[in-house]
Amino acid sequence: MLLNRDYRNPFWHGFLHAVLVVIYLLFLSLIILNIEFMFQDQIGQVIRYTFNFFLIFLSVAVCGWLIFFEPLKKLLHHHFKAATVMMWSTIGWLFVFLILFILGLVLTLV
Repeated sequence: MLLNRDYRNPFWHGFLHAVLVVIYLLFLSLIILNIEFMFQDQIGQVIRYTFNFFLIFLSVAVCGWLIFFEPLKKLLHHHFKAATVMMWSTIGWLFVFLILFILGLVLTLV
């Protein structure tokens, strides 16, 4: 499957990676929004900033791995078209999810 040259599979792998990025970011935003309630205002300002900085660093690493690692691996195996399809598929699906999120916000505020 790793060396498969079928270009439909990277398209759907890109969709799966985009869904995983969205699920991870929703989970991360729930943690950040509920950090005050989890610690009942007992957490200090420095600890909260440190925890948020750690979560930002972790989210950059996880999202970078989900978006760029598999296409880079395909690129190193000389599957240039599959790598390009997967990369643009993931970025395209993330853009579609962003547009749907913005439309949902606009429709809720109207």
